[in-house]
Amino acid sequence: MTKTSFPRFSTEGAAILGVSALVLTGCSASAPAAPDSSAGAAPAQVSPAAAGTCGSVPTDAANDPNGLLADFPEEIAEGYNLYPYEIRKSAWAGYKSPKEGGFTAAIVGMPPASPFIASMSEAIRTSLQDNGVKIVGDFAPDDPSNVPLQLQQFNEALSLKPDVIIYTAIAPQPSVGLAKAAHDAGIPLVAAQIPIDSEFAVSVTRNTPLAVAQVTAGTVGALGGKGTVLRVEGIPGIPASTFANMGIDAVLKNCPEIKVAGSVTGFFQPATAQVEVQKFLATNPAGVDGVLQAGTMGVGIRNAFEESGMEVPPIADDGSSHGFSSWALANPDYPFFGTTTPSVRTGEAVVDVALRILKGDGPKINQIVQPSVIVSRENLATMADRSWNHNDLTDLAGAPEDYLPIDRLNEFFTQSDK
Repeated sequence: MTKTSFPRFSTEGAAILGVSALVLTGCSASAPAAPDSSAGAAPAQVSPAAAGTCGSVPTDAANDPNGLLADFPEEIAEGYNLYPYEIRKSAWAGYKSPKEGGFTAAIVGMPPASPFIASMSEAIRTSLQDNGVKIVGDFAPDDPSNVPLQLQQFNEALSLKPDVIIYTAIAPQPSVGLAKAAHDAGIPLVAAQIPIDSEFAVSVTRNTPLAVAQVTAGTVGALGGKGTVLRVEGIPGIPASTFANMGIDAVLKNCPEIKVAGSVTGFFQPATAQVEVQKFLATNPAGVDGVLQAGTMGVGIRNAFEESGMEVPPIADDGSSHGFSSWALANPDYPFFGTTTPSVRTGEAVVDVALRILKGDGPKINQIVQPSVIVSRENLATMADRSWNHNDLTDLAGAPEDYLPIDRLNEFFTQSDK
């Protein structure tokens, strides 16, 4: 049986890795927040390596030419590290719907090509209905690469004249014009998870490049900065993959002794990723020392190594699941680096933002960004349950207050109750 080798990661080493993103996020090392907490768990740091060396998380100043983040608490401003889009004053800052209630919404989403998108989309529908908002249109293209159909569906949603449009874009660049069209029609546009580079949309998203950079840094750090890695792409060309690649590339530029042995495409689907990784391993019997992935495919990648008779190497598990986190918990020597995947809370936060805009709370900026909660050996036992099925694809969601809790979300609006 072929083994892929990696340095065993001690509990002490895990603790060191767990305390580092403090400089980047302005937060303390994470643990699940108490059930009644509104502050949420702070993202854990994953990299103790010196700046500029392999295993460190690069820093890149936020794209904030007008200094708008200076008005926010430091911990929020620092959460924009590596975030690529310009921070602008929201075009909806002074808007209030002429209606006091009875709001309507149109949803233009993506097909459920990944468990995250399916869960988030359903949470958006449920939250709208729970808040008395009537859904007058619910659209999604037949394929996550069918940009023309989604653009057509957006225009159809616009023609319905809803009070708000909630949009998960396949292609953000063509969506810039759609955001302007919605603004001209007096219809707020809230971009769910996939941000749009426009002051005419309010994007609600996590900082994907930073999250992927953090788990990538932890993974290559566990390899001692040397070895071969396999890259597992999501859906080439769509924003989620592009942003993940930004995070991976930002770390690898400081890792001259990490060699990319190959790349496969998993389409954000664990089963597809398993098949493609097994194909790679069949023609590369020496295996690899680590895997860097675009997200949510950890279980499939892990299974590919096990089915191929190989030891599971460190896998950067952005978008963690019950299955992989519980497996890692049952293997205490395994160096685990993942992120929580709060798909339900993401959908709820998107609807919260939409309602705040309609009620005249006044969004300050166009990009509402939340750093991910990093899961490592330090906090794994508090986040996962050893009894979970090791193939369970359920999101490792974390506590609901970990993602844009009310107190944090209030900071992004001028009229919030504080």
